[in-house]
Amino acid sequence: MPPSTDPEPYRPQPFTPDLIPEPVEAEVEIAGDLTPQEVDELGHCEAAYANGNRAEWMKWKAAHAVRSRRLHRQGGRTWPEYCQDRFGDSESEVNRRIQQWPLLKAITEQQDRPRAIPDSHVHRLLPMVEQHGQEVTARAYVALRGWAAERSHRVTADVVDGLVELARAAEPLALTTANTFQKAIEAKPRPRPPRARKKEAAPVVEAAREQSGAEAGSHPNLGDSTGTAPASEGPVGGDESVVDAEIVDDPASHRAIETRDVLQGLLAGIETGALHDASTEALKDISTAALSIAYAAEEILKNR
Repeated sequence: MPPSTDPEPYRPQPFTPDLIPEPVEAEVEIAGDLTPQEVDELGHCEAAYANGNRAEWMKWKAAHAVRSRRLHRQGGRTWPEYCQDRFGDSESEVNRRIQQWPLLKAITEQQDRPRAIPDSHVHRLLPMVEQHGQEVTARAYVALRGWAAERSHRVTADVVDGLVELARAAEPLALTTANTFQKAIEAKPRPRPPRARKKEAAPVVEAAREQSGAEAGSHPNLGDSTGTAPASEGPVGGDESVVDAEIVDDPASHRAIETRDVLQGLLAGIETGALHDASTEALKDISTAALSIAYAAEEILKNR
């Protein structure tokens, strides 16, 4: 019997970067179902998406190892210098990414299909990690993405905020229900913080400027993932009716009140438009510093 002249069936191969099909200059006009080879090519492309998510958390885990083991110290190089040399970014931005990699890893490993994981989503999920842990937070987010995709809903940063807010008073099992997801989709965007003490803004802002270079802007551990994720992304500053009732003749208390006044004054100044022309890097640094301050205050309150 003569050998068959039929072409051999296409056999899928293990993923390597060279298996990603080359793009074409113009989109091809093809209708109908995919061929077996096209199905496999699609699989390779989607495997590359998953590989990208994996590479992202591995990158920042590696940076965490360099920072914690001080592997950057050759030739006296400091961590901020290493961040600029290796990543072309500020220390606070790299620290923020380091803080996020464990959650990004958990989300990547729980996804049943490769989906892009926006950095803003991971950042906004961090308060949920403190209450429910990495695995529960990742499971709820992945389930939300799958539920929304089936119903053609977009998962925006506001939807993630809605999930985090619902999680504050929910048990872990309730975080993956359709009812929770629907409420997150329908949640209204977080309102802007109220304007505070505008008349006092100018002198307080001036005082803050004098202190910022020596204190707030030089903290080396902003976004340090060796601690727990920030508990809040809300405005910094306490309830004055409570704080005022706790005033005692103690230097630490006076310092706390001064810090509160400085932050509230800065907030008032910011709301008048002081940051409209700020650079992206400066805005990220401000966000990271504010979260770190809020977390420190929350930790002290918890221990009382």
